[in-house]
Amino acid sequence: MLEKARIIVESTREEIPVMYNPTELSLNRSVVVQGEGSNIQFQRTNNDDLVVNLFFDTFEKKSDVRQLTNRIAALTMPSTGTGVRKEPPVVVFTWAGPLFTGLITKLEQKFTMFLPSGIPVRAELTVTFKSVLTEQQDLAARGYFNCRQLWTVTENDRLYLIAQTTLGDASQWRLIADANKIYDPLNFPRPTDIGRTLVIIDTHGESFESGANA
Repeated sequence: MLEKARIIVESTREEIPVMYNPTELSLNRSVVVQGEGSNIQFQRTNNDDLVVNLFFDTFEKKSDVRQLTNRIAALTMPSTGTGVRKEPPVVVFTWAGPLFTGLITKLEQKFTMFLPSGIPVRAELTVTFKSVLTEQQDLAARGYFNCRQLWTVTENDRLYLIAQTTLGDASQWRLIADANKIYDPLNFPRPTDIGRTLVIIDTHGESFESGANA
């Protein structure tokens, strides 16, 4: 039996089958680095956007093809529940197993056949998914499990003190800020930073266990 590709909504487990399987898929990954020459520093790996072309045809049934395509279009709409951050749902594109987890960030619909009444019966969709990672997956992508030190932020921490303790050089605080996307170092730590795990970049090429208070 032919395995159908599906789009699964993570929060509700709703399954939306595609009508015809894609003829090709391209799953790409890029590595983000910083620096030049012999001073290149790994930052993280990113899953590039997944773009899938889908085809729907209801001509034989003489039914409105939008009854099928609107289910996918609805996935671009933010949630409306109270007390919950409003954003489009996270979905999994699966085909003989999960292939990609993310948000639909772009949907192009082209209707190419119509009944005499004007009802569309054939559609081509180009769906763009942007990767969404769990906290563990994000840490892995940042090299969390391969870095020489980790640091759990406490209320009294300051970046220069962390740099002095972990790297032996207080002036290296900016490396820690850049690696962890701390854009306001003068006000670090903010309440939302308390308990956060920082990745301490290995500047010495040595292998150590987890950081002092990780």
